[in-house]
Formats: sequence, structure tokens, C-alpha cells
Amino acid sequence: MDTPASRSISAVPSRHPFLLHLARLLLAKAERSTAQGPVRLPLDRKAAPELHDAVDADEIQLLRMQLDDLCATGWVALLLEAPRAFASFSDRKPRLELCDFDALAAWAGYTPQAQRWRQQWRTHLAAHWAAHPEEAPVDPAAVLDHLARSPLVPMEGLPLEEATRSLSTLTALCRSGRPIAVREASARAFQGRSKLLDHREELLRLLGCVPGQFTEAPIQLLLAPPSSATHDGRASAFNDVLFVENLVTFEHMADVRTSAWMGSLLVYAAGFRGSARRLRSRAGCRLYLRTPASAASLPAIESWLFEPLVDERSGVPVPPVYFFGDLDHAGMQILASLREVFPDASAWRPGYMQLASLLAAGAGHLPELAAKAQQTDPGRTGCAYADDALLPLLRSHGRFIDQEAVDLDHVDGLAR
Repeated sequence: MDTPASRSISAVPSRHPFLLHLARLLLAKAERSTAQGPVRLPLDRKAAPELHDAVDADEIQLLRMQLDDLCATGWVALLLEAPRAFASFSDRKPRLELCDFDALAAWAGYTPQAQRWRQQWRTHLAAHWAAHPEEAPVDPAAVLDHLARSPLVPMEGLPLEEATRSLSTLTALCRSGRPIAVREASARAFQGRSKLLDHREELLRLLGCVPGQFTEAPIQLLLAPPSSATHDGRASAFNDVLFVENLVTFEHMADVRTSAWMGSLLVYAAGFRGSARRLRSRAGCRLYLRTPASAASLPAIESWLFEPLVDERSGVPVPPVYFFGDLDHAGMQILASLREVFPDASAWRPGYMQLASLLAAGAGHLPELAAKAQQTDPGRTGCAYADDALLPLLRSHGRFIDQEAVDLDHVDGLAR
């Protein structure tokens, strides 16, 4: 790599036609590229004829200086093969490597392909609605503004007419007032793609849907109640509720009961993260009993889950709620979400104490080694044990550990 000895971010270079041409070629190649690794543009005769057609050394030196000015910004780098006797600059196979797409695009006045498509589609939509007002939303300007702020990224690259037909189909569904699952509506409007309308409540409202028209899939709760349990000496369906994040651990705990969870209602809630409020709605939640549980346990479970929580003053004790999951930021976020509907929910100490001991002893993994680098620290969950012990431990060690690492045969039931 041929770089100045003391390269630093320099002043913005002049927008010379030679540099602008190369920058736009490099940016366009980056948008087309699907390969891993850096994007590089060979400065061959096709891309940079000026370098190959120059007839004297002064011309080449001037072009070199312009390239050096551009490289000094840090937006691109110039790569050259090792010098050889009598080899010219072009003989060393010069290549430009892209280092900062956004900065180079801003300097070169280059509009990325996605932005160009978005602008073209909004223009097309405005013209289509003007020509076909019966298909237009009540407030076209508001819809166009929304699409500018929150574009439908998966639509980009479709022919404009097809994208417009999809939005017209969705508008018709909204105007019909017909109740439908949001993922079914998405699949019918957008080429069979069911997830495109996830978290698009504002767009649906702007297109004319009525409140509650588009429903989300209910959360599925897999339940493993204890065969028998007691609470304060009286017969009860369960003593406490333990939400378990991962299916393998849930199944193990349901199969092999020990004192730590002998009287617990075990709950596996696949995918409830971020949507915990639906847990306590009959329309938003479906219950599934794990065999060999009896349906006779359902009334007590439904009463706990779907009816208003009661406190000790009513004479009916409230079963405590616990959560046991991975010792990572996502697990702590699930706990925080669970506390939105069960305010007293807390981290399950018998399991988390083992995970914490393993992590403190050097076990666990770096986040990037388990596709967890994008997890974000929740800050606080509201659970004292999680906030005062578990989260500080994660921050100090910089590693995570999955709940399956716990030896469930040695979990202490007294650690509550």
C-alpha cells in the first residue's frame, strides 16, 4: 500500500473531475458488490484513461498528487504493487480501496442507489395518486413524508409500478376494516413477504386502518405445572412461576424436578421478548400444556395470568414470578420486559448464581463469538439482584454465558 509517511485527515480536496469520476465509479461498485471484504477499483485504462494516456511525467505526477490528496482524507486508500525496475505508475496496477462510503459520497455529490429509488418511488406515488384519486390515502402528503422518514427498505429495487400496486393493495385492506393478522396482510400485499409490516403501525394508520384491525400473532406459552404443590400449607396448583428462556433448559427442568423448582409452574415463552404486555391478554396469548400435565391445572393458571393480580391484603397470596435465561444483555432485557406486566418479577437466583460463578471464574464467551455483538446493555431492569450483581458482572468481564451451562443437578433450592 502506497501511503504518505504521516497520513492524517486532511482538508477536503478540490472536486477535480478526475477524482469525482473515480469516486463515483468506486461508490457504484460498492453498491453492486455482494462479496465480503473491502471494495477496490482497479485504475485501469477503462476507469482512469487519464493515467494511461498521459504523455509526460508532469501530467502523471499531477494526477498522483490529486490521488494523494483524496487518500489523505481517509475516505479511500491507494494500493500499488511493489516497485520494479523501469515500472511506471500504471505498471504497478494501482487500485483504490473504499474506506468511508458515506463521507466519500457526500463529497462527490453521489446519491446512493437506495435513496434514488426512494425518491423516484415517492414521485411515482404522487403522480399515481393524482391520476387515480380513488386509490389515494386521505392524506397523501403525510404518507409520502412517512416513507421519507421510515422507508420500506425491503421494497427497494422493485419496479416502481409493482411497489405502487403493493401499497394500493395494503390501502384497500386498511379501508376494508376487515380484521386480519398483520403478517397475513403483509404477505398478501408484498409479494408473499410476511414480516414487512412488523412495527409499521404508523403507516397502517395513515393508510386508513381502524384501531385493532391488524392483529399480531399471539404469544405461545408452553406450560409445565408441577404434579402437586403446596402454598402456606394449603393445596395449590403452583407455588411460584418460573419463566425459562431456552427450550432445552425448560425441557430438562420439566423432566427432572428438584427441590429448587419442585412446586414451580415452568413457562417457556418463545419469542415474547419486546411484546410482554400481550402475555396477560386472552386475545394475545395461547396456553399449551406439556404432557403429562392435566387440564385440571388450567383454571388456576388462567386465573393467575388473565385476571387482575391480587395482593396479600385480599387474603389470596400472589405467586412470585421469576425469570431464568442467558446471562447476557438480551436475557436482562427480557427480564425488564417481563417486569412491565409482572412488576415484582425477579431474576431466578438458584440458576443465575451458578452462571455468575462460572463467569467470574473465567468461563463464558465474548459477545462477537456468539453473534451477540449487537446486544445492548439495558441499563437497569428494576430487579435489584440483576441491577446490583448480574449487570455489573457482565460489564466488568465483557463476556456472556448461556443458561445451558448450568448443571441443574446441583442447583441450590435455598438460593432465593
